[in-house]
Amino acid sequence: MNRLIISLEEKLHKGIVSFVYLKKDGSRRNANGTLYGIGHTIKGNEGRRCKWTLNYYDIDCQAWRSFITENLVSVGDVRQKTEEEHHDICIALIVKLKEKMRKNGITAFAYRKKDGSILYTHGVLSAGIDEEKRIFTYFDTDKKEEITFKIDDFIGIGEIGELDMYIKSFHCVRDKEKLESLDISEINLKNIIESKGYKCKNVEEVKVIDLLPYLNKEQLKKLICRAAERLAEI
Repeated sequence: MNRLIISLEEKLHKGIVSFVYLKKDGSRRNANGTLYGIGHTIKGNEGRRCKWTLNYYDIDCQAWRSFITENLVSVGDVRQKTEEEHHDICIALIVKLKEKMRKNGITAFAYRKKDGSILYTHGVLSAGIDEEKRIFTYFDTDKKEEITFKIDDFIGIGEIGELDMYIKSFHCVRDKEKLESLDISEINLKNIIESKGYKCKNVEEVKVIDLLPYLNKEQLKKLICRAAERLAEI
């Protein structure tokens, strides 16, 4: 596997990437795609001369596409998705999740709960997708009950280890934006940890000084005032 395709796959897991590849008719395709919440997608055929293909979600076509990896021409930069793109990709992922559930039965996946925490779970098909209300209902085989969550809160398909990179790359950005909107009195270790892309179990890795780069001007002013008051008390 050449370095260019490996670089592309790594970038696709971090965000939306622009890249160019040759189509079957020899013409060039300028694509914008992602591997949002999906694991390894490079596959080989069983022919005499094995041809490796990469399956990705195409942002412009709003569909899953694939190309022969040796036809990759160039790889561009990574960017974060817009809210509209986020929803479209989540819809596509839910469709893929349903396909896996129909084919394999119990499937591992993750989504963000209402309290902001991440739930890694296993489930099978239930009522399915409701595009109008933007929700997905499934039967949770871990909790033995039917559960519903917002489609836009979907994180990805796979077990905990398979989704680690995706969660740090995509969701810590949104958590950082959320942290910046809070008053200094509302900031706690949990939202500091999430804004840095850590899991709560890694709390020992977060130092008090890590808070400072994530505070805006107003929050810093209030922190300085509180610190001055505390200094006067000592």
